[in-house]
Amino acid sequence: MATPLRELTPDTTTALPARRGWLAVVPWATLAVFLGPVVLGLIGTVLPAFGYLPALGGTGLSLDAWERLAATPGLAGSLRLSAVTGLAATALSLIIALGVLAAGHGTRPFAWVERLLAPLLAIPHAAMALGLAFLLAASGWGVRLLHGLGGLAGLEVFATPPLYAPLQDPDGIALTLGLVVKETPFLVLMGLAGLGQVDAARSLAAARALGYGRIAAWAKVVLPQLYPLIRLPLYAVLAFSVSVVDVALILGPGTPPPLAVQILRWFNDPDLSLRFVASAGACLQLALVVALVGMWRLAELAVARLSHPWLTNGRRGTAGPLAGSLIGPWARAAGVAGWAAVAGTSAAAMLAVAIWSVAWRWRFPDLLPSAVTLDTWARGLALLAEPLAVTVLVAALASAVAVALTLGCLEYEDRAGIRPSTRALWLLYTPLLVPQIAFLFGIQVLLVLLRLDGTLA
Repeated sequence: MATPLRELTPDTTTALPARRGWLAVVPWATLAVFLGPVVLGLIGTVLPAFGYLPALGGTGLSLDAWERLAATPGLAGSLRLSAVTGLAATALSLIIALGVLAAGHGTRPFAWVERLLAPLLAIPHAAMALGLAFLLAASGWGVRLLHGLGGLAGLEVFATPPLYAPLQDPDGIALTLGLVVKETPFLVLMGLAGLGQVDAARSLAAARALGYGRIAAWAKVVLPQLYPLIRLPLYAVLAFSVSVVDVALILGPGTPPPLAVQILRWFNDPDLSLRFVASAGACLQLALVVALVGMWRLAELAVARLSHPWLTNGRRGTAGPLAGSLIGPWARAAGVAGWAAVAGTSAAAMLAVAIWSVAWRWRFPDLLPSAVTLDTWARGLALLAEPLAVTVLVAALASAVAVALTLGCLEYEDRAGIRPSTRALWLLYTPLLVPQIAFLFGIQVLLVLLRLDGTLA
């Protein structure tokens, strides 16, 4: 698949004379703001991983932390769990997103998909995970609903909670499901942005005029142009899914946990010597992400090579390796069903969180609470008033700074006639591709040294 990303070249036909002054500083300030913490954080993580952390007595370089990491029971299981759930969640999210776009883009019902994107993306990961946990728990809504349906049919189904539930299962099924529910809307949004750049409607109309069906036309003409535009967002989804912490704490297994969760445990352990092991684990997490992104890239090249004969044979059909595995004749139904499952699960999870927040008495297998109360809200608001205020303040400040820097960069690009290159896009996505667990500890160490820990900085 050819890469349509443009080189960094002045557009002499539309460029306005760039004004020197403060506006030219904005791009460099932006790079410093979002790349500086990542670089400094990685340095602050890599050095302890090799034994250097003077505050804890590490004054020389050594491999002791790596030896202790390698001797950790269950490390292989943690690595395998992180890799499998991350790859599975990314692949499923991509398939559903492509199915939704192929089946519905340009149609009237697709407007509902676009309207739902903002609410779905606005749901915090932890809130979604908590709601999903109640749906999947042994005494959760899923089991209660099956009990009710069984009662309507005259069957005794789950009179007591089952012994097995997919929540926190050792195979990471619940974790994968939670990631798919959250990441699919993001990929749909990125796909919509990409479709606007490739003029998908005109390409699709031209292919349909040549006798191709909608799905075959989309696969042969639109997808090869679209995929390079969503490649970096897809890598960001893969990196996040492999290294996620909050969702994994709620939905993932505990023995062994995903690697990111195990690293967090080491960082928070009262035994400070485990900080060295945690740093080594964070480096291993980064290496795992790099390896999986590399594997995904090799898979892209393989799929592109295998599908090339089908893409260029001129046949008016949907048979072929790419269409048969991803966007075959069933893509319309699969896209609708996949999006309905994502949106429905999100809505059910948020409804479960809302009801649980006011539930007072909720016996199994009742579908709804028998008594409700606002006492939990009253107690919670009193305890959370200060954290809520800090959260809102930090979010407002971060958003304001981000918007100001973004507008400044766009204005400078417009005046200078600069268009983003591939390297510029890689720089933009670097903070999303580097696992948070790999550099946040280093940032914490830096803030402690600067006496800024615990402040709004």
